[in-house]
Amino acid sequence: MGVPLDAIKVNHSSVTKLRPQPLDSLLGPLLVGGQMSVVYGPERAPMTALAHVALVGAVRNGRKALYLDSGKNFSPQLLRTLSRDLGEIALLDISIGNVMSLSDLNKAALSAVGFSIVVLDSLTGVLNLSGAPGAKGRQRELFSTLDMLRMMVNQHGSHLLMTDHSTREWSSGAEKPIGGNVLAHAVDSVVRVDSQEGVRDAVRVLVERSASVASPEAVVIRLGKKGAWSLMGR
Repeated sequence: MGVPLDAIKVNHSSVTKLRPQPLDSLLGPLLVGGQMSVVYGPERAPMTALAHVALVGAVRNGRKALYLDSGKNFSPQLLRTLSRDLGEIALLDISIGNVMSLSDLNKAALSAVGFSIVVLDSLTGVLNLSGAPGAKGRQRELFSTLDMLRMMVNQHGSHLLMTDHSTREWSSGAEKPIGGNVLAHAVDSVVRVDSQEGVRDAVRVLVERSASVASPEAVVIRLGKKGAWSLMGR
């Protein structure tokens, strides 16, 4: 059953408080309640690190967060590194779950109550365990699952942040998130993360499309196993 438009509570304030500040200034306006976003790129490590940054940022902002792991991406050590200023007790506001298929993700959406941000790391892992790449059946199931996730964020005023690998279109050579047009039409914001040569752990975070940001923007930060910080220091 759908949710009437006048019953949806629109919250334009960010659900998280990211560090470093340049990252918060860029992505904070995107990570608002009632919306869905995808962060994609060719390397898993920076995206997983960014997922952990979003979790800790939500707790720093006084919210509860849910991390849905489709593999062995979750890092307690990274989480503790990022939350040193908050203390161990703050980590109690972060819940961890495992999703191994689109069916699992559907079930998780139904039970994700009380969380301001839900982080799926990664959508690629879920899709790989749900059918062959490009299969029509998998795309139809993805469409249905994304529709369920949209109902979740609408009903609870939460934000869904998904990480995803990139794939290259054979015709144009352009890179895009795995999931194709089904995913592209379902999310409000698309963010790309690329490693930068010459500087250790340096990544460029680019907002390619957003319902909240008027034009594409980018920042370069350090992002890795030791945490997240600006090029000028933490």
